[in-house]
Amino acid sequence: MTKLVVVDSDAIFALYNPNDPLNIKALKTFQKLLEQGYQMIYPTSVLFEVISLFQRVLPKPTVTKKLIELIRSEQIPVFTIDTDTLKESAMLFDPAGSRKNTLIDCSVAVVARKMKAEGVFAYDEFYKKQGLKLAENLV
Repeated sequence: MTKLVVVDSDAIFALYNPNDPLNIKALKTFQKLLEQGYQMIYPTSVLFEVISLFQRVLPKPTVTKKLIELIRSEQIPVFTIDTDTLKESAMLFDPAGSRKNTLIDCSVAVVARKMKAEGVFAYDEFYKKQGLKLAENLV
């Protein structure tokens, strides 16, 4: 049985941004996930978010180009957010809640449950509150 981890945008941003305070931690977690045979799943909501973020904040499009190429060449496993997943995410989302807990975070939690993932590669306590394990605690 394949061990799955759903990837959130904060982990991707930390991996590809050497100035991010979580960069070293994310790189170590990523390497351990690979070594231990975890398959990482990327929800489309996360990919849209992180590519938009990189396009806005990084001075050169190098990382954005790399991510786009990975998507185009189908080198990363993608979970497409369909209408049912969006509805479930909207049910979980609390617009009056923390500004840090976005609809995208809710979609990651929903995907993790649907995929029966072992955890989420993220640095947001929201996932622990949803009963999910963070990747750093899996490896």
